[in-house]
Amino acid sequence: LVFAVPLAAGKIVDAEVMTAAVVAFIVLTLAAAAVYLVNDVRDAEKDRLHPTKSARPIAAGKVAPKTALGTATLFSTAALAIPALMGEWGLVAIVVAYVVLQAGYQAGLREVVLLDIVIVAAGFVLRAVAGGVASEVLVSNWFLMVTGASALFVVSAKRFGELVTHGSSTRQSLNNYTESYLRTIWTSSMFAAVVFYALWAVDLSSNRDDSFAVLSIVPFSLIMLRYAFHADRGVAEAPETIVLTDRVMQLMAIAWVGMFLLQVA
Repeated sequence: LVFAVPLAAGKIVDAEVMTAAVVAFIVLTLAAAAVYLVNDVRDAEKDRLHPTKSARPIAAGKVAPKTALGTATLFSTAALAIPALMGEWGLVAIVVAYVVLQAGYQAGLREVVLLDIVIVAAGFVLRAVAGGVASEVLVSNWFLMVTGASALFVVSAKRFGELVTHGSSTRQSLNNYTESYLRTIWTSSMFAAVVFYALWAVDLSSNRDDSFAVLSIVPFSLIMLRYAFHADRGVAEAPETIVLTDRVMQLMAIAWVGMFLLQVA
């Protein structure tokens, strides 16, 4: 996600842009790692009841909570210090916004219906914005809307899978959701993402003689529909597993990336 903005702008091959994006990648990785460490400490008891999360180091008792929290403090400090020392104050602001947002999530917003999903999705949007801010590449409104809608789709599908598979035993906020409500969120956000992407693609191709961006709407839509197939079955709890194991989706992704690169090249 951090590399998405410079890639979409066709500037990923620029050495300065690439260096700035790598710095943003490192910084956001540190910030995200700090947040997840704190989250795993807080959720250790519930994670022990989960069939796969119980194997996480903190839940399994392989890493002490104090060690995890100490590491989280070190990571978050580094995430702020690195861009500050480089004078990248825009990136500092993004990291602060990300940490504050996640702190609010941990403090209780994780129990508020809809807000818990929106906050997680917003974290992914901030990652993408960080790449643009660090590399000084303009982030288009269409890009933000596509990223936001896609993130909301994936996160709500993940919650749907958790509810269908485990009920509310592994996440307190799931007590407040119904399957139909979560299905409404991931269905509508998927539709919004496809529409926003189509509008963005048409806008991109309007200044070019080719139509690769418009053609890329087809594989992008198929990717979303393929993911929806997994979401509908309630098995989208682990998005990374779907991406790494669904060969059909991978082929669609290759076609989509190829068309998009031809457009921005």
